[in-house]
Amino acid sequence: MALVKRTVVTVVVGLVVLIVGVGGGLLVGLKYFSSPPEISKEAQIPTPGPMLELGQFTSTMADPEVHIVRVRVTVELSGANVAMKLTDPGWNVMMKDEILKTLKDQRYDNVRYAEGMEKLKQDLKARLNAILPRVDDNVAVNRVLFDEFMTQ
Repeated sequence: MALVKRTVVTVVVGLVVLIVGVGGGLLVGLKYFSSPPEISKEAQIPTPGPMLELGQFTSTMADPEVHIVRVRVTVELSGANVAMKLTDPGWNVMMKDEILKTLKDQRYDNVRYAEGMEKLKQDLKARLNAILPRVDDNVAVNRVLFDEFMTQ
């Protein structure tokens, strides 16, 4: 009787090991040896939205020493409907005012490297979207882009 139990346990353990081994082999084979799915270039790179040039801004910075920042700002809008809505000159003035206030709050050490520039872009995007109307349940500004950026 003990010999039969031992044989049954050995066979069951062998089958479990065999099934786990085959399953693992299939997973590894599918993961590393199958061809990658085709991804079209259109799916990889989204088409930019309408661009609105806001112009060049020069401002002193919030440092004890005198530091100046000069940027040329363009914003990517979320759609053509937003571009139509923002044709009113009042929106342009409000955006420019918000950009100048944001630049005035910056410190030289925070924006002189690429990381600081990216944070400034995110700050500008958030502040502009806070004052601009939502159109079709979308924020107005998708991205803030710098055509020029200089600190001194």
